[in-house]
Amino acid sequence: MAVQLLNAPERCVDDALEGMAALHPGLYLIPNKRLIVERDRIIEGSRKRLALVSGGGSGHEPFSAGYVGRGMLGGAVAGPVFTSPPTGLIANAIATLGTDNPDGVLVIVFNYTGDRVNFGQAVERCKAAGFKVDMYISGDDCALTRLEGTAGRRGLCGTIFIFKIVGAMAEAGASLEEALTACRKIGGSIGTIGVAASGCTLPGAQSPLFSVPQGKLELGLGVHGEAGAKTIKAGSAKEVVECLLNHMTREDSASRLDLNKGDEVAVLVSNLGSVSQLEMGVITKEVTEQLKARGVRPLRVYQGLVMTSLDMKGFHISILQLVDPHWVALLDEPTSAPSWPKRCVPLEDPLAPVKLPSFSLDISQKQMANSYSLEDKTTCDAFRSCLEAVVKTVPKYEDMLNRLDTGCGDGDCGSTLLAGINALSGQLSGLPFSSPGRVLAIISDIANTSMGGTSGGLYSILFTAAANSLLSTTSRRHHEVWTSALKVGLQAVSKYGGASVGDRTMLDALTPALETLESCEREEDLKIILKAMSHAADEGAKKTACMKARAGRASYVREENVVGEDAGARSVACVLQAMAMW
Repeated sequence: MAVQLLNAPERCVDDALEGMAALHPGLYLIPNKRLIVERDRIIEGSRKRLALVSGGGSGHEPFSAGYVGRGMLGGAVAGPVFTSPPTGLIANAIATLGTDNPDGVLVIVFNYTGDRVNFGQAVERCKAAGFKVDMYISGDDCALTRLEGTAGRRGLCGTIFIFKIVGAMAEAGASLEEALTACRKIGGSIGTIGVAASGCTLPGAQSPLFSVPQGKLELGLGVHGEAGAKTIKAGSAKEVVECLLNHMTREDSASRLDLNKGDEVAVLVSNLGSVSQLEMGVITKEVTEQLKARGVRPLRVYQGLVMTSLDMKGFHISILQLVDPHWVALLDEPTSAPSWPKRCVPLEDPLAPVKLPSFSLDISQKQMANSYSLEDKTTCDAFRSCLEAVVKTVPKYEDMLNRLDTGCGDGDCGSTLLAGINALSGQLSGLPFSSPGRVLAIISDIANTSMGGTSGGLYSILFTAAANSLLSTTSRRHHEVWTSALKVGLQAVSKYGGASVGDRTMLDALTPALETLESCEREEDLKIILKAMSHAADEGAKKTACMKARAGRASYVREENVVGEDAGARSVACVLQAMAMW
């Protein structure tokens, strides 16, 4: 077992954040929230301007707390090691920096399903509470030779360029819309590729997550120990860097960086954890010299522990094509973020309490009073009966859903759904059925807190977005209102989950159900409509058995292990089937 200088594995994230706050006077750690914020932003009467928020699993230090400071991030929220922060902590971060801030909050998320779902869920929740907030999903991975059949380019250390440039823009007064536009332009100009000679060891673990054969290197790996694109022969720094640059720019790669002679670039060479500084100097020399040999001009070069993977022996190369001449000046703008080279003087008491802004993520009475409602007892009873049928019927599908989930998941889809159903059962009698928006918001919270995982997050996003739609309309045209709410919910699931119809996900059952609802006559009986929707969802779930997984965890599983119907799609069909039986 590798020697680890920790107090206790379960406390390592919190201890590290306290150390960060103690070392850097411009940062403040909000107790019990795993949130590091720029101190000046939360002092009463301080400046208000567009705030950038990011975060993710710990173990990648100095990402992301090290990039909090004037001219970069306004706040960073940390999850457990290699695990996305929970939605509640992310929502707290957005609300902390977005309260009484007319310029709003831009959330920058690395392209991993868990982060997309949890951060997306928090963004929708905060939007529903009235905050001005939007999200950008960053992916700069050049390892994948094809993008079809995957969840897309992973977010790697090249995203730090976005933090710096857009952070400087925000400091100068850029709007949320301007910052989002810049994110997209910068993101499309970044490529990252990496290599490792050994795996990383989780806190308290006995051995590394993976091993690399002696004399070999893993090319194109992620920062969580994911396997690379291929295994290559170890060689000199010159040979390895040449291999990486060739792979990054290869003509047949869907994720290539289109690097051409005459391009001006910024280069970042990031130590993944345990490459010696002597080696890093040689590697950086090779990167810059080989780029020049290709006719590419590096205008700015950065090197260091930028985004690590615990103690992994390896490095990443990120290249930003400077297609906008203003980017160089923005890279050069001063920042107080501690992981951008600078001098700092610690405060005597950095953890002294400060007054935090007050806020609420709950739906207000005003929102409920001015929103869509069910005014007659018959309609309320029908709504209640649908949910009672779900609680009564869906549990019998647990074992079947778990079996469907075994090949390409954790084998717990049915158990996860049942946890949510049981929690709903406990609250069913007290739900305010006359306010469907409020009911869906409560179900969203149940999915988030009781189900957990990606499926819980996706259901929570679905219900949060649908609830927001219901709460923002005063129409009493039931068919029109529910159709619109379901459509908004599906769009949110697709946006934050990164999937579309045909990708072998829950959307393949939800979408035909929505299409059926849209085609029904407004005067049709509710039971007839639900039966038609149930049938459409059932047919959609069956079709997933012949689909190739293109999103979520299943997209990374060997194709021969992805058999039978998608468990998520079948779960949706089971729920609608139960509702049709009320």
